[in-house]
Amino acid sequence: MDNKAFGNELRNIRKEKNFTIRQVALQAGMNHSFISQVENGKRNIPKPNTLRKIAKGLRISENEIFHLAGLDVVPDNMQPIDESKMTTIPILGEIACGDPILAVENIVGSLDVPTSDLKNGYKYFALQTVGDSMLPTIPRNSIVTIRMQPDAEDGQIVAALLEDDNSATIKRLKKTNGKVILKPDNESYSPIVLSEDRPGRILGIVISATQKFN
Repeated sequence: MDNKAFGNELRNIRKEKNFTIRQVALQAGMNHSFISQVENGKRNIPKPNTLRKIAKGLRISENEIFHLAGLDVVPDNMQPIDESKMTTIPILGEIACGDPILAVENIVGSLDVPTSDLKNGYKYFALQTVGDSMLPTIPRNSIVTIRMQPDAEDGQIVAALLEDDNSATIKRLKKTNGKVILKPDNESYSPIVLSEDRPGRILGIVISATQKFN
């Protein structure tokens, strides 16, 4: 299969699942522009390690994407993901300003994620999104996994605590002219500008999102 045909197959799978390229990229932990180039046949068929990530983003099996890429047999250097190697992280509800983020009273549930997705030296938690301010990137009622860190790069999706009402929000970080702006991907919503009148702080960056279907 050539690059263009492979890209068309990926695009068809994505559209059948009603995923956007940004949703696939977020779940795969990849750059959305790279996936777009693969779909458009502007990139060679990716190597096996990258195919695994794209399969995760599309929520298809490794065997399926390897078959599309003409790799009917998993290479010897490729090992299937051991689903038993999971790490449980807490799902947080309301977060009180000034209290430890991972305080027991903030925890409303738990989420199992592949240990291989987590970096050593960081703490992680999850939040359930409410509303549709991050559509189409993050569907409503998704569970997002967050790596705790006090800052992020411009353009990354972050979890932030709005200290005036002790609410956590998921937005895209925008830094401009010394201002910190929390920008929704859904243009129907207004951005939030952090200031003395609207204090807030970054809790961490979103590394994945899993849509709830119930």
